[in-house]
Amino acid sequence: MSSAAAYTILVVEDEQDIRTMLAEHLEDEGYTTLTASNGQEALAVAQRARPDLILLDVMMPGMNGFDVCNVLRDLPHTRATPIIFLTAVADTARKTMGMRLGATDYLTKPYKLREVTARIEGILQSR
Repeated sequence: MSSAAAYTILVVEDEQDIRTMLAEHLEDEGYTTLTASNGQEALAVAQRARPDLILLDVMMPGMNGFDVCNVLRDLPHTRATPIIFLTAVADTARKTMGMRLGATDYLTKPYKLREVTARIEGILQSR
């Protein structure tokens, strides 16, 4: 992989502890991170900053991750941005829905940080 520092990742998670843990881990791996605590904030940050990849929680108050993904796929600047759903919802129907909405990958909680990093690296290498 080319330098992780060349990539910006948007971490969208309503639970502050998880959001902070993911952002700090990715920064330790050399990535630049942006964060958002809800769907509306995620859309604003994604349009303004144009991240290279988005880690997106599904279960958030207000606008859930599936709704955010739908909007991102309709916007010209984020239509092709890779999205990895991170969620506690592990049933096949939800995973299938996430992939049909245009997610690149779907990881269920609890996940290992090394697995998240490996998935990100694989997706960014293939771009």
